[in-house]
This record gives sequence, structure tokens and C-alpha cells, in this order.
Amino acid sequence: MKKFTTYTGIILILFLLVNNQEAQAYVNPGSGSYIFQTVIGGLLSIFYLCKKIILKIIHLFVKNKNE
Repeated sequence: MKKFTTYTGIILILFLLVNNQEAQAYVNPGSGSYIFQTVIGGLLSIFYLCKKIILKIIHLFVKNKNE
């Protein structure tokens, strides 16, 4: 089964290299700013999630002033 998967992958790569058809595609000028906004939003959400996790861990080890 492993040989079959390997041969299938090699055949697929060779087919993609031989097939040199031009792409008839249009990229909207506003697509770059949309991709930029998506990447920045994703990064900021990851940073926010990390901050929340770190603050919860710190909260476990620090005593409250009210107690």
C-alpha cells in the first residue's frame, strides 16, 4: 500500500509539471488589502488568546487581595 501511495504521488507531481496550461484568472485590486486585514486580524486574535491564557495561569498562583 505504501508503494502505491508513493507511485501515485510521483505520477501526480509529474502530471502537474507536464501540464503547463496558462491560468486565465483575474485578481481584484482590493484582494490584497482584504488578505492583509485577514492576516492582521488572525495574528491579533492569537496574541489576545495567548494573553488570556497567561493571565489565567498567573491568576492561579497569585493570591487575591480580598482574601
